Amino acid sequence: MSRAVPARPWMGVVALMFLGPAMVAAQARPHLEIERGDGSSTRVSVQLDRGFASVPLSVLAGLGWGVREDGRDVTLTAAEEISITMRVDSPFFRWDGVVLQLTDAPYRSGGLTFIPVQFLADFLPRRLPGLYDFSGDQSLLRAGDLALLGQAVASGGAEGSAAEVRAAGPSAYDGVRVVVIDAGHGGEDPGALGPGGIREKEVALGIALYLERVLERQPDLEVHMIRDDDTFVDVWERGQIATDVKGERPGIFVSIHANSFPARREARGFETYFLSEARTEHERRVAAIENAPLSMRADGIDDGQLEELDFILRDLKNYDHAHWSENLASLVQDELDGVHPGPNRGVKQSVLAVLTNALMPAVLVEIGYLSNETEARALAEDEFHRSSAEAIGEAVVRFFERYPPGSGTGTGGSREDR
Repeated sequence: MSRAVPARPWMGVVALMFLGPAMVAAQARPHLEIERGDGSSTRVSVQLDRGFASVPLSVLAGLGWGVREDGRDVTLTAAEEISITMRVDSPFFRWDGVVLQLTDAPYRSGGLTFIPVQFLADFLPRRLPGLYDFSGDQSLLRAGDLALLGQAVASGGAEGSAAEVRAAGPSAYDGVRVVVIDAGHGGEDPGALGPGGIREKEVALGIALYLERVLERQPDLEVHMIRDDDTFVDVWERGQIATDVKGERPGIFVSIHANSFPARREARGFETYFLSEARTEHERRVAAIENAPLSMRADGIDDGQLEELDFILRDLKNYDHAHWSENLASLVQDELDGVHPGPNRGVKQSVLAVLTNALMPAVLVEIGYLSNETEARALAEDEFHRSSAEAIGEAVVRFFERYPPGSGTGTGGSREDR
C-alpha cells in the first residue's frame, strides 16, 4: 500500500527495491537495493529458502538500529526511545511492550539471523510513519535517520520531536475485525449430559446463534460460525478453520461449552479459559474433558497431533497472543458476572485442543454446570442463552476497543479500568 509521508527536515532517503522480473531471472536470487541519503548504496540478497522473503538482521544495523542477540532473543533499539524484542522461530514480537505478529517468523541459517522483509515493508511504516514510508508498487522504502530522532527528543518538543514522528501518518486501525464463534461438540458428540436429556451441544449452539446475531449488529465485525447446526466438527480442526477464515486480519476465536462434575453436583458457576499450562487439578480435569473428542474418531487422529499438544505447551511462552487471550477471558468473566445466576469462578488456563490451532486471541467459555440440577435448568432456557450471548458480545466489543495493538488507549482489564 502506498503511503504519503509529509516532508520533514530530518528525513534522509533509504530505498529498498526488489529487482524487476527480468533481472531476477538473470540472477541467482533476488536482491534488495539499499540507497542511503548520503548517496551510498548496498545490495542485499533476499533469502527465499523458507518460502518467504527475508533479509539478514544486519540490514537493520545498517539502517541505524541497535541490534543485540542473546540466544534466541533479539533486541532492537533506536535513540533510547524504541525497544523491540523478537525471538527466533516465533512470529510474535513486542514493540515498546505492545504485542504484534509477523506473518512469518525470524529464523537462523548458516550462523545468521534472518527477519521477514514484511518487518521493513509493513511494520516500520505503520509504527513510525513519520520516519518510514513504503511504496508497494515500487517496492520502495523511504526512511529517516534514527539518530536524528534522538536529537529531536533532546530538543524538548520542537518540530520533529519523537511525539510528532510517532503521530504522523495513518490513524489507529479501523478495518474489519473477525470473530469466529465455535459452538462446542455437535453431531455424534453430545458433550456433557444434564438431567432431563439436556445436552451440552444444544446449550452451546443456542448461545452461539444468539451471539452471532448480537455481533452482526456491529458494522466493523465479520462473524463466522464453526457450526450453525447439529454437525460434528473435529476438535483439532476448529482452531485451524478459524485461523484460515481470519487470514491476515485481526480476529478472535470464542468457543462455547458447558461444564460437568458429577462427583460434585453442588459445583456451579462460569469460568473462561485461555491457552496456557494447567496449574490446578480442576484445570487439568476440564482439559481432559474438552480434549476427549480427539479420540472419538481414532482413524482421524495420528501421533503427530498428540505430540503437537506437547510442542505447543513447551513453546507456549513464545506465543504472546496468550496475553490478549487472558485479557479477553477477563472481559468475558466481567460481563457474564452481571447476568449469570451462578458464581464467578474466574479466569482459568489449560492446554485445550480446540484453542491450539487458533493463531489469534482465543478463549473457551464454560457457561455453567450441567451436572448441577438447578443450574442445568437455567442453561436450558432460551432467555439464558440470549442474556449470556449479549454479555459475551459486549465483552468482544470492549476487547476490540484495544485490539489489535494500537487501536485504542488501554490494554484491557476489568470494568473499573475503562
